[in-house]
Amino acid sequence: QHPSTQRITQHIMGACCSKEGEQLPHVTAEELEKIRANGHLPVVAGPTVDFHGMNQLQTVYVAEYTNGAEITLLFLDEDRPNACEDCLYDTIRRPLFGRYSDVETVIIIGDEVFFPGTYSGDQTWKEKVPKHNETAVPMSSFEKHGDGSEFILWVNTWNHLVGEKNTNPDMEITYQHAQPSGGTEQMNNKDFVVRKGSRAEVDARFKGLMTSVSKIMTPERQKKLGERLF
Repeated sequence: QHPSTQRITQHIMGACCSKEGEQLPHVTAEELEKIRANGHLPVVAGPTVDFHGMNQLQTVYVAEYTNGAEITLLFLDEDRPNACEDCLYDTIRRPLFGRYSDVETVIIIGDEVFFPGTYSGDQTWKEKVPKHNETAVPMSSFEKHGDGSEFILWVNTWNHLVGEKNTNPDMEITYQHAQPSGGTEQMNNKDFVVRKGSRAEVDARFKGLMTSVSKIMTPERQKKLGERLF
């Protein structure tokens, strides 16, 4: 079945059991520049094959704090290596979680990037069952893009676990950059839209039969991040 046809079928099946809330607001041009100046704006790079399955990153949500930022990545979907398993998972995903999209989060506190179960480590795109690792990596370990104000966040596995280095050097890579403030999510635009929002606010947009169980923001992390700016 063609991916677009499959998604239409899934939408019909899931519509009665799920609900997607109002989209979160764009960052302003001034806020976008502040995120960039603070070193909190990523360039997201990963295997181009993810675009072939229409699973690419579409929106980056940023919650900016006095001592860091919460960065949440929303990918359109994720394709499991086994076609039968992928079809089954896609069929139940929307009714259960209120979305087809895959959501991953990293948190920057000071000069460290924390991966709350989203770290790829040395795993590659070929990994059939990628392990969700948790760690912290110094910001100095990340490659910088352009003038050095943006860091490269590498998508290394099919389920969009990320890290500070490319573990798929033999694959064609696509780099995704932030659109200017006010951009629109479109399939024909490979770059991502930047909107305001924490992981909790992103999760709250999607209502299915099951509530999201993501435990991203701990009291300790919240204390270290400080006051929410936007």
